[in-house]
Order: sequence, then C-alpha cells, then structure tokens
Amino acid sequence: MNDRLDRVFKHPIFNHPQTLRVLTIAISVTLVSGVAMIGPVGGRGDDPRDNEGAFVVDDDVIPGTTASLSPGATPSLSGSGTPVTPGQGSTPGFIIPGGGKPSIPPSKIPSFGLRTQGITADAVKIGISYNVASCGDAAVLEAMLGPTTAGDLEKSINTFARHINDTGGLGGKKYQPIIVDDGGAGCPAKNISAAIKMAEEEKVFMAIPGLHVESDYIMKHYKIPVFGGREDPDSLGRYGPNGLQILEPLEPTFEAWASFGRYYLNGQDKKPCLIRIESGAAGDFDTAERILKQKMSKYGLTFADRIWVFKDDVSTAQQQSNSIAAAAKGKGCDQVYYLAGNPIGLIFFTDAATQNGWFPTWTFTSMVILTDDDAIGNLMDPVQWENAIGLSYRVPAGQHRDEGNCKRIYERYNGNDGQSDSAAVKLACATILPTAEMMRRAIQLTGTLTADTLLLGADAIDNDFFFDATVPLDWRYPNINGPFKTRGFSHYTVVDWSSSQKRYTFPKYPCYYKVFEAQNGGCENLTKYYKK
Repeated sequence: MNDRLDRVFKHPIFNHPQTLRVLTIAISVTLVSGVAMIGPVGGRGDDPRDNEGAFVVDDDVIPGTTASLSPGATPSLSGSGTPVTPGQGSTPGFIIPGGGKPSIPPSKIPSFGLRTQGITADAVKIGISYNVASCGDAAVLEAMLGPTTAGDLEKSINTFARHINDTGGLGGKKYQPIIVDDGGAGCPAKNISAAIKMAEEEKVFMAIPGLHVESDYIMKHYKIPVFGGREDPDSLGRYGPNGLQILEPLEPTFEAWASFGRYYLNGQDKKPCLIRIESGAAGDFDTAERILKQKMSKYGLTFADRIWVFKDDVSTAQQQSNSIAAAAKGKGCDQVYYLAGNPIGLIFFTDAATQNGWFPTWTFTSMVILTDDDAIGNLMDPVQWENAIGLSYRVPAGQHRDEGNCKRIYERYNGNDGQSDSAAVKLACATILPTAEMMRRAIQLTGTLTADTLLLGADAIDNDFFFDATVPLDWRYPNINGPFKTRGFSHYTVVDWSSSQKRYTFPKYPCYYKVFEAQNGGCENLTKYYKK
C-alpha cells in the first residue's frame, strides 16, 4: 500500500461514518454527516421569516426571535394514531418563568411518545459518542496527519457548547455535552455499552450517537430524542418522529441522483456501474443499493451486469481497489456511482483506476460525507478526479452571508491554533449548533423544553437557519400521526472538480434541485434565503 493511501485511510474521521453523516455531515459533513451546519439565523436577507441574527459569532447577545410553526403544521392531538407511551422514569421538561405568553399553549402540545429526561437544575445533558480512545488503527493516522487535518473533537465539542452557553444558553440552562467512547466501527464491543451509558446511566436529554447500531438501540429501548439514525423507509416508518438528521433519507436523495444521471450526466449514453461498501454497523447498504437501482430504473438507467461490493478492511484495501478497477474496466464501465458512508474508498479506487488505465466519470452525493469538501477532493488521484461530478448541499465561496461561521466561532475561543478548518471543528459545529437551535425555538414557542416540544422547535426551522455556507434546513412534524420530515436538507446542486484550481466548482449555481428534469427543469434559486 503506498504511503499516501496508508496515511489517509487510518484517519479517525473515517472510523466514524455515521457520526459524520449527522453532518452530516453531517456529515459535509459535513465534517460535515453525515452527517449534517448552522450558524446564524440572520436578519440580513429579505425573507420575511428571517430573525435577528441568532447565533452569529459577531453578536454578544441573542435577540428574541419571531420563529413560528410553518403554515399547515399546527400541532394537533386529533387523529386515530396512538402514540407510544414514554418510558418509566420520565421527568417533566422545565418551564421558563417570566418568558411571556408562548405561541403554543400546553393544551396544544402533542405527545409524540418520546421520553423526557436529562434536564438538571442548571443544564440540559446531551450525549455525544465517538471513538474517543481511537480504538483500532485510528491512532496511527492521528499521529501521522497531526492536528491540522484531524483536529481535536473533544476540544471542538466543548468550544461550540461554550459558545451556546455564552450566547444565552437554553432558557437559562447550559448545553452540557456528555462525551462517551463508542469504539467506532473497529471495536463493536463498545457500541451498545455506549448507548446504554448515554441513555440509561447518564440519562441524557438527547443522544448524538456515532453509529447506527447505537441509535437503533436507543430509539427502541429508551425513546429519547436521537440526532442521527438510519435513512431507509422501513426504519423511518418504525421510529416515526424520532431520529432527527441533517442529510436527506435514501429515497429523495437517490431520486435526485438518478434523475441527475438521466438528465445531466446523459446516463442513457453511458455504461454506469455501482461500487459500494458492504453493510455494517454504520449503514445498511444492501437496502441502499436496492432503492438506488429502483430509482435508476425509473429514469431508464441500469447498472452494468455486476455490482462491486468492497469490504471495510484496511489490510486488503489496495488489493480490493485494484481488483475492482480492473474488472470494471473490463466490463466497459465508463461511469461510476459510488456509495458508502465516507469517501475514503474513493481515494483507493481513483489511485487504482489510474494504475489500471481506466478513466471513468465518478459521481457521488453528499451523503458520502465529506466527498464534496475541497480538502477531501485534494486527496483523490488528480487525473481521475478531474472527471468527478457530484451533488452537494453547499454554496460556493463568496455567495453565502454565513460563510466561515464555524471557523470564526472556533477561533474566537482558541485563536489561530491551526485546527479551525479541521474535520473535528466541522463535525462539532454541525452537531451542536442545530440541536441547540431546536431547543431554543422549542422554548420560545412553548415556554418549556421537553422531548415533545423539541420536535416543535425543529419544525420551526424553516429555510431560515444555517451552520455555514449551505442551503437551508427544514424539518416537519405536523401532528402525532405524521407525516414526519425528520431530515433537514432537501436540495442539491452540481459540483465538479477542478484540478487546476484544486477545488470544487458549481456549474449550475444558483440552481438547486430536488429532482432534475429535462431542459434544466427542477431548478430552484434559493439565494433569497442566504444572500449576502
């Protein structure tokens, strides 16, 4: 294995694929997610829903907001559905004294069947898990790459929590992160114990798990709010309003991706193939493959006669990538759809493709967290990545009023320590700022914070909230019977790689799409929400 790939593959951020997808991302990302992102709710645009600069780093106070539930999303207790009864030992949320009359009275707060706990006399406890001890081979790359690239996740989490607390807190209480070691994908024996520690022992108000197996366990056994969770239709149906996330579910994302292949990549003139990672603790890629193939078929596209599945195994990574590259070249594949929790495999595959004299078009979505980040693009084989065209929820440099928000917040507390553009900073920012905003809006709307009012706070985020330079976020929880939109991003734009500029360019900006159509149909200009 060459030295470049060996160093990159062991990076700790690639040992936490689901944590990244909260970025989401939050993953973008999110190191973003991932998976995953926000910063200000600025009053600097012309959208009537804009507020007065909540969470802007340059502000020292948090003015009152005018957030309200979106039209048609008034909470209702009507309907025939029966909510799940919260678990034993639930504690009531806290009421904000002297906060004025809430716009949603107690009688109008629905029960979503979630359990409220983790609210102490002076804090709201938020559980965050990741591979704290760098179990497996993560520590090797940490030492080799250093803090500039990887960053310090615990330091970053505490920095953004401090920012929240210094700008008003949560109705007078602190945002208190409880950090738990989940062992990552490399040490599965720690996964469930981390879930139990957060939900049962620490009794956190909300959990932000590092892996799907943790979020599944918490939602099934404890029913506390989870920031994360799976994206497939069966899981979304099973867990209802729980499992908040930043990145979109599989079906709408793959609808966009397949229509993109048909109308932008001219897929009918290509021979596309699929390379994906095997299913595991970080994701059900068997289901993802099935849904993607269904969406492709809808647009008249089919993959080459074989799907290539690679194992998440560093010891065989170079061998696997060379074997797949040679086989795909032999099948005449000239367009690669890549599906995984993170882009690390692409670093191997692009390297192997050049070695095998194979030069396809590479395509991805930002659900493969961080792929659309310039720093990650520069890790790819430059000859190969010149042919990369993907989908991103980002906004190009110089266009977004909140560009650089995460970096500014971090540097306010830590100065120029060389880590302000690290993966850890991006992940912490994309995780902490949106969850805090949900809680703040819950308090503003109802005068109280519970697991149920948290969802009303999330519902009030309606194209008016950003962590940094991204398209808007929105969630929907109209009543206890659904439908529930538990994911925050809905739009993608096209990004392609420029080797000469060493960054992604945005050939369709300002067009963003839920679904691509012929003659540029589906284009939506979202600049009114975030313009400078």
